[in-house]
Amino acid sequence: MISEADWKHFKRVKADALDKCCQQVLDDVRKGIDNPELSDHAKYLYLYKLMENSDKRIANIFDYNARSKAMLQLALMKSDGLLEAKQINGFSDELQSFINSHD
Repeated sequence: MISEADWKHFKRVKADALDKCCQQVLDDVRKGIDNPELSDHAKYLYLYKLMENSDKRIANIFDYNARSKAMLQLALMKSDGLLEAKQINGFSDELQSFINSHD
């Protein structure tokens, strides 16, 4: 389990990472909607599948709210490209080493 200081930082990092993940999804939504080569039905199917996959991705990474799950969540965020170096640097040395071992 992580320290209290790491937990407090984790909560801020988690919120930022969730926002970044959602922004990526919204960017993909725009690409699908703005694609002139797709029919309206194809756009609908694209968006349906995108949201289905995105919901699974977000649930897998973000649906836990326990200190005992924070390390797993950080590893998933890191491997999904949702963490910035400055965010990682805010954690204890031990937790930074753990996070950085999960590329």
